[in-house]
Amino acid sequence: MTSQTSDPQNGEITQLLARWNARDMSEQARLLALVYPELKRLANFRMRRERQDHTLQPTALVNEFVVQICMANNLNWRDRVHFLAVASRAMRRILVDYARAHNADKRGGQRYKIEIEGLDIAEANPFSDVLELHDLLEQLAADDGRMAEIVELRFFGGLSNTEVAEVLGVAERTVRRDWQFARAWLFQRMRAGGADASTNELTGSPSHGR
Repeated sequence: MTSQTSDPQNGEITQLLARWNARDMSEQARLLALVYPELKRLANFRMRRERQDHTLQPTALVNEFVVQICMANNLNWRDRVHFLAVASRAMRRILVDYARAHNADKRGGQRYKIEIEGLDIAEANPFSDVLELHDLLEQLAADDGRMAEIVELRFFGGLSNTEVAEVLGVAERTVRRDWQFARAWLFQRMRAGGADASTNELTGSPSHGR
């Protein structure tokens, strides 16, 4: 996905997002029609990280997100990129909730693995449990909220460095630096035993290398 702030359609999307809380059904339908292709691409991007036999399909993931925003009140989106960032976070929560419910139904609490290729550290294990990765992101957020946001938006949401910088209001070079450090931190945590590993076994808080 690329930022296209000069695109007239983006201007219309921004206007419709600003009026979402007015509950005009025709405007909401128009907005959803405009953003649906990007939501579908976002869902496809996320589902590529999941196991191949996952019973939740991208269309269902998009539909669940749409249901959630239609039921919510007082939603505030700045623009298209901010909306996609919110959608990315929401889709991750949906998948985590789904994994928890599914695991609870499996005898012995079976955990499923997802591919995390793309973090570009060759010696790392190419698989991680979706719930383990969620827990690691929560821990990362407690140490450095911005880094966790960058992982969320870059790795899970598929946003570019430019778009992430726009969402977070920071320089693009800051995104590149934090993204590199956060990837190394996540892999180090996974090699050390996941979210339950002692911080003393690692280099420490993500903020310490900055």
